[in-house]
Amino acid sequence: MSSFAAERVDCFSVFSVAEPSALLRILEAVSLLGVLPSRCHSAPLETDPGQLVVDFQIAGLPLERAQLLAKRLQRVVTVTQVLHSQKHCACA
Repeated sequence: MSSFAAERVDCFSVFSVAEPSALLRILEAVSLLGVLPSRCHSAPLETDPGQLVVDFQIAGLPLERAQLLAKRLQRVVTVTQVLHSQKHCACA
């Protein structure tokens, strides 16, 4: 019988005005916590090219720090909305 531990992964979708500095401002908020996203993707919103969506995941972040990051992201000048969710991945 093998033993698996569930690792918590925080998923963020950050919507922002599509300005050249938007991606840097969003990632700066992440870097100030001293963490590196395990996945990151950004693209203009299909229904509104004036909006940028940045999706990223961070594994192993304590819940309190994830909530702090969500609050910090909401304070970024260009950000219009922050969505935060969690998933659990089975790790060997």
